Amino acid sequence: MALIAEELSVWDISYRWAGLDPDRLYFRHPLAVRDNFRLLMQAILEGEILCETLTLAKLPSDSKADPSYYIRTYIDDVYACIGGYKYNRKLLKWSVIDRYSFREWCEIRAISLPEFWFPPGWKDDFEMPEGGTMALRARHQEPDDNSYFNIQYERPYIDEEANNSKALEELPTRKVRDNQRIKLCCQQIASVIWKEEPDRTIVSMVKDERIQKYGGAAHYEEDTVQRWLKPIAPQSARRKPGRPPKNGDKDSK
Repeated sequence: MALIAEELSVWDISYRWAGLDPDRLYFRHPLAVRDNFRLLMQAILEGEILCETLTLAKLPSDSKADPSYYIRTYIDDVYACIGGYKYNRKLLKWSVIDRYSFREWCEIRAISLPEFWFPPGWKDDFEMPEGGTMALRARHQEPDDNSYFNIQYERPYIDEEANNSKALEELPTRKVRDNQRIKLCCQQIASVIWKEEPDRTIVSMVKDERIQKYGGAAHYEEDTVQRWLKPIAPQSARRKPGRPPKNGDKDSK
């Protein structure tokens, strides 16, 4: 039977996706599970999947927020997982993914939806039979003798055509998540700058005031923004991390 839950941890998804019981004791994670760990944590780190319990935002030094909700708190374990060196059980169980976000990521990546979470023919929302005549049932208990009896009544008539028309008018557009919006904004600004200054490095671009202030990168860790900009950076700008820039004047912007 498929598991229709709104949220699951990376741990649960990875095991179930591999067709294995996440609650069983394993002396070593099977290869397919390890691959799923790495794939999902990479997607979370890249901002491709929204993690309900880990934010990519920067934790302010004077903040009183719970650091356990910031991915930077676990960054060493995240990189170790992606690299296949170590898999922190606590982190993988703490990292929770929403079902809708997971489906959206699969569709964008052209990945087949796993049947344990998306069984064939299963509809996301409950739908009434055509005509809306399904009977409603309730169970009643008499207070004196503890006896039970069932009652049944027909669902009242609803003008589905008018109702659906109104629903379509009120249907909101899909909301773009903050990190997606900021990522796209930073990429757009960086692409314009790189057309004029193709020798700028990714590191210097991240620190650029236009990226930080107008792109919204100031609220995110620099390595997160670097990952956002790398796919759209010109080849000449892709230098090894830590390599000092040669053109100091431009890179100091």
